[in-house]
Amino acid sequence: MRDILAFLLGLALIISMAVLITRGTAEVIAQREALEAKIEDLLEREEVTLADFIEALGEPQSLDTVTCQGAKCLKASWDLSYATRDCWKRLSVVINEQQKSIFFAELIDLAVIERKGEEIRCVEAPE
Repeated sequence: MRDILAFLLGLALIISMAVLITRGTAEVIAQREALEAKIEDLLEREEVTLADFIEALGEPQSLDTVTCQGAKCLKASWDLSYATRDCWKRLSVVINEQQKSIFFAELIDLAVIERKGEEIRCVEAPE
């Protein structure tokens, strides 16, 4: 009887751990998919401005003025992370603010190269 009770207790513990792991994984996947959906929505819009990107993704890590199609455009980059993955992707966009359109956009895989406490340095991952 004691062996059966120990077995059932062990089984219940294993099932509980499996449920917790599955729930945690599902939340991380949902967070990553929501971030991907935000990016996709922004890139597919007919009219989009830098303010739209800032509203969805926060302040960019870099912001420069460049020339595109003979006009002044803004080039912005965000290093994106989510709950379990630091330095996930770098989103770079060149936006023609006058036409409210995206001239160029790319997503680049990132890798962590240095951690100092809360500070993390990311670089583009080699292909």
